[in-house]
Amino acid sequence: MILKFSNLSLLTKSISKDNTLFIRHSSFKNSYNVLFFGSDNIALDSLKRVNEFRKKEKLIGRLDLVTANTSKNKYAIEKYATSESLNTLAWPLQNIVSGEYDIGLIVAFGHLIKNNILEKFPLGMVNMHPSLLPRWRGAAPVIYTLLHGDQISGVSLMKIKPDIFDVGEIISQRIVPVTKDIKLPELTEQLSSVGAEMLVECLRNLPQSLENAQPQSNEGVTYAKKISKNISEVRWTEMNAVDVYNLYRAIYGIYPLKTKYKDKELKLFNAYLHNFEEVEKSNKPPGTIEYCKKTNAIRILCRDRKYIYFKSLRIVGKREITAFDFYNGYIKNIPSQKRHLMVC
Repeated sequence: MILKFSNLSLLTKSISKDNTLFIRHSSFKNSYNVLFFGSDNIALDSLKRVNEFRKKEKLIGRLDLVTANTSKNKYAIEKYATSESLNTLAWPLQNIVSGEYDIGLIVAFGHLIKNNILEKFPLGMVNMHPSLLPRWRGAAPVIYTLLHGDQISGVSLMKIKPDIFDVGEIISQRIVPVTKDIKLPELTEQLSSVGAEMLVECLRNLPQSLENAQPQSNEGVTYAKKISKNISEVRWTEMNAVDVYNLYRAIYGIYPLKTKYKDKELKLFNAYLHNFEEVEKSNKPPGTIEYCKKTNAIRILCRDRKYIYFKSLRIVGKREITAFDFYNGYIKNIPSQKRHLMVC
């Protein structure tokens, strides 16, 4: 039997002890040069794991970092790169040579990759995205996962397509359950850890890990656009108690929930749901604010006639105080019939 190849320069061959001929693509290498794109602490976790893999298994010959940081104060990821003697390149890239790096890894980078950059990587570029694509494409997938009360999330590794976010072929996905009380920092940490493991596994199995990537489904596409501080405003007549609690979880550590109290801005902290089957049967309107002695918390009535509870609060310009102190200072001496719609 005669084997013919149109381009022998792309192939190597080896013969086993039983004289069987194996054909091997030249992209199988002893080691790969990797360029990592990332700027924040989410990316830092992945960079650390990839660097540990580099030092342990020797499958990465070179690992460099690209950041988009333009401030005078270096991000933690840059300080880590310096401490590990990893070369740091500034974005936008200027003078990288085609083939200088075999593959690019992108984690929480936030900048579109143009084709003139992508084509310089023989194995392409891989992005770690903290959602089960095509659900929650965009800038804030973890926030929208919590905001919409998703019970499962996950991580997707995908190939980068030029000039567009989050539509590339899926290399691998891993599901992560979302517990009912988990907040943004904890879920972000979980997804970051899982994503870092997936990146290492992808590198460990190059180039086979890239060969079976599958196109994303056209069904179930949702978008997680960038948020602004206005998202933190609670609309009591429009939102159920679970909606308010999910908002609290989704933006925890970024913005506190806020509302209006006697025309003053009121920040709400340490939210939770209590005795959730209980429904308010009186004619109190949404936005009614009360002190609950049993839970030692301030509670506010929501659209679905259920309450959400807060352990501490702060009038803007004042310090944060406990629910009991807020009751004594702002509610106690107001007749109960006038406490309706005190927040809006």
